[in-house]
Amino acid sequence: MRVLMSAGLYDISGFSTVMEKLAGKLVERDHEVTIGALFFRSFPLKGGYEVVTIPVGNILKLRRFLGDFDVVHNHHPITNYLALVSRNPFAYHYHGAPNFGKGSVLRYNMLLSIKLTSHLYDAVIAVSKTAASELRRYFNFNNLNVISNGVDIDRFKIGLEEKYRKGTPQLLFVGNLYKHKMVKELIFAMKELVKSFSKAYLQIVGEGEMFNELKGLIVRHKLDDHIGLVGRVDDCDLPFYYASCDVYVTASRWELFGLPLLEAMACGKPVIASAIPAHMELLDESQAGLIYAEGDIGNLNSKIVECFEKAERFKKNAIRFANKHDWSQVADKLIRLYDRIISNGTG
Repeated sequence: MRVLMSAGLYDISGFSTVMEKLAGKLVERDHEVTIGALFFRSFPLKGGYEVVTIPVGNILKLRRFLGDFDVVHNHHPITNYLALVSRNPFAYHYHGAPNFGKGSVLRYNMLLSIKLTSHLYDAVIAVSKTAASELRRYFNFNNLNVISNGVDIDRFKIGLEEKYRKGTPQLLFVGNLYKHKMVKELIFAMKELVKSFSKAYLQIVGEGEMFNELKGLIVRHKLDDHIGLVGRVDDCDLPFYYASCDVYVTASRWELFGLPLLEAMACGKPVIASAIPAHMELLDESQAGLIYAEGDIGNLNSKIVECFEKAERFKKNAIRFANKHDWSQVADKLIRLYDRIISNGTG
């Protein structure tokens, strides 16, 4: 099978991680995969697949290009318009976009692209039940499939060296430092937590528009000895940050899945997440941690203490859940979907 994983702008983000992991697993199963984008701000890791720029300048050339694939599997709103040109099965993988701040423009463009091209989709893939529910509010899809994101359990696992241990309890956040991630809420929580745990430490892994503001906040509250603003780390180092923490925590106000939560679970770590639908879905299914009321610092701190003290109970559930969501199992579900839309033209 020849598969095109397409995107408009390929950048360091959750959807690009999904593309790379799925492409790699499909290649392992002897399928030919190409990752194509209109623009590359970063490039996929090597994984046995081809990486190309999609030739949109010439409609005939684009049609021939798309005709080389058995399935076009699109992950980005801009490239939904490829469905207008492709004559082969087309699947849209819905990762969503926030409806506030800078994300609101992306969301408007996403919904517009879906409205104009959805009649040509052979399948729509939602990354969670929450994502599927969101789509149903706007569109009447009869070919909607929920295929959750996965985790590489060979990389993210228990027993790794705690190379970055700095304190106890140690907390971790991983992600792009966008405003809606509300990382400053974690900083405020640390200000209170250190009153009870003098060696408490928080590591913030990631970069983005809020980096300097967060750095200033840490200095202003004199938390330099308790919070490490790490920045972006090498992919090979990331599992060791998870291994070094006691509890993974996120205050994000918008997600449709949350890959870092699953990566933390695979490393046997309890997780604490804000009470948004995608987090509640993930924690309800995994029983691997606790939900806190966003904005309530006292509630967040009490959940941190509870997770830390009951880590062993959550650890078993976390590992069990992660093992059911290895990327290999996700790829198998995807291949069955591909086979179905190729043979029937419907998801």
